[in-house]
Amino acid sequence: MKFEQKGDKLVDKNDIKELELKYKVILPNDYKDYMLEMNGLFSKKTLYFKPEIWGEDIEFFYVLPIKYGSDIFERANLKDEFFDFPENHITIGVTYTGNISMSLKESEYGSIYVFYSDGEMHKLANSFTEFLDGLKEL
Repeated sequence: MKFEQKGDKLVDKNDIKELELKYKVILPNDYKDYMLEMNGLFSKKTLYFKPEIWGEDIEFFYVLPIKYGSDIFERANLKDEFFDFPENHITIGVTYTGNISMSLKESEYGSIYVFYSDGEMHKLANSFTEFLDGLKEL
C-alpha cells in the first residue's frame, strides 16, 4: 500500500534527535526510520485497522508528522487539564474516534494502541511496522 507524506516537508536525524531530547524519550528505530522517509502518513483512500482481539474496525486518519505541518507531534502531545493522556505513551496519530499512541514502557516498548478521551485503550500492534502492515483499504 502506498502512503503519502503528511508533513509539509521531510525531517532529518537532527529533527528527531531534538524531539527525543526535548521530550526525554528514545523512539523505536522503525518509527524513526519511517519518519525520516515520510514525516507522517496520509492516504487519500479510507484506511482501517481491524484488531484481531475484537471485531470493530478502526477508521484511520493519519500519523502525525514530527514537525513541518499544521497538526504535528508536539501539539498532539501537549498535556492539558481536559484530556487524560495514557501514562508513558506518546500520541502519534489520529483515528475517526480517538488517537493512536505508542507505548514507551519498557515491558511493551513500541507497542501501538488506540485510545479515547474517556481513557479506554486497546492494543493494536506490537510495533509501528506491524501497525502499518495491518492497515487496509476500506
